[in-house]
Amino acid sequence: MPPSKQITFLSHWFSDLSEARVESLDVQGGFSGAAIWRVSMPGRDLCLRRWPQAHPTTKGLQAMHGLLQHVAQAGNHQVSVPLPTRDGDTFYIDTDHLWELTPWMPGQADFCATASPAKLVAAMQALASFHCQACTYSFQENGPQIACSPGLEQRLNLLHMLQGGELDRLWKATRAAEANDLRDVAFELLKGIVRSLDRVSKELEPLVAVPLPLQWCLRDIRHDHLLFTGDQVTGLIDFGAVAVESVSGDVARLLGSMVNDTVEIWNTGIAAYSNVRQLSQAERAAIAGFDEGGALSSAANWVRWIFVEGRSFPHVHALHDQLVWLRTRLHAIAECRSASSRWDTTWKPTRHARPVAQGVESRWMHT
Repeated sequence: MPPSKQITFLSHWFSDLSEARVESLDVQGGFSGAAIWRVSMPGRDLCLRRWPQAHPTTKGLQAMHGLLQHVAQAGNHQVSVPLPTRDGDTFYIDTDHLWELTPWMPGQADFCATASPAKLVAAMQALASFHCQACTYSFQENGPQIACSPGLEQRLNLLHMLQGGELDRLWKATRAAEANDLRDVAFELLKGIVRSLDRVSKELEPLVAVPLPLQWCLRDIRHDHLLFTGDQVTGLIDFGAVAVESVSGDVARLLGSMVNDTVEIWNTGIAAYSNVRQLSQAERAAIAGFDEGGALSSAANWVRWIFVEGRSFPHVHALHDQLVWLRTRLHAIAECRSASSRWDTTWKPTRHARPVAQGVESRWMHT
């Protein structure tokens, strides 16, 4: 929609739009297909989001908005709570899409451009604070519990599928595809999966059986979903994947997106998180499973989406960067004999760090 139509659409929230201005940023919500516009109103800026048709459901968006309201009431100023429409709802359904309007959060998603230990600590403490505030949230009887992690189980199931023939199918589909840069990177991803598949699968099996504290978590938290003003986190954005899970998944996802596989930097992030919210020994052990199992699963999923299912993604350069980042992570994972050699299980500094992959000069990495 052109901006003029967006202004008319805002009538679901405001009766007076005479001074409203809508800026089309040509921003897509990562690879999800969400679209975003910046709305300027007297005295404030807002964010208008159109969610993709496939996700989330109305129930899922209600749960998400309830979570944001819950943590904001607990004192979190880094989340943007959706504004109610004139009918009192927190979203509007139009043209088969769900729409929401939220305050525009200050800051820039600039961690990868200006990475620093101070920003790493701030990011991990912001995540821990969110978890502390979200731990009492429930939606339709889905809330805090002690159970086995569904995310770890999902990762292990996919690895078992790869061992049972899915990996052969991915190889076949990739070989049959037209030669291009993405295909070349996909071959390297598949080679990386092969190098670590049996080890990571074996190490995930006992982790999946351990009950963990589960609560509402972000599940897709990474460096470009945090807004910084200076070294401080001033915004958390994109809650489209929220669900009940172990906090270990969020810790692994955020750290994995920000730093390379040098153990000292991982331990710095873990320590920063633990200063706000303590991690049990079982939760600490699960972080490695989420990270390594997640990297292999993500690589397999991308190859399947592109070369088996034939999905297309509008931002080809961003997609290529994502796959190259995964290639680097798989290389580092394969250089480890076991997850325990990656980190000391007591989370003290250790000399056994993964070597940095060739061509990666910085201590910091990003998706």
